[in-house]
Amino acid sequence: MNARSVTDFPDRVPASPEVVARALELVRTFSECFWFRHPEATVRFTDDVRLVIEHLREYGDKKAWAAAADLQRSL
Repeated sequence: MNARSVTDFPDRVPASPEVVARALELVRTFSECFWFRHPEATVRFTDDVRLVIEHLREYGDKKAWAAAADLQRSL
């Protein structure tokens, strides 16, 4: 098995400022879904936003699910 080189992975795609702001707002609103999150962690890229969506769905209630769906549509 060959190890993958750094160049084998696609570049990270920056998320729009509006999407980043919405994702951070949801992290604050549904903090119980982000128990693992480091206080200095940032949301800058689309894969960061996808992680927010994933955790809203995995650990959140019905409101968190609806927020995740809304955030997903904004990507």
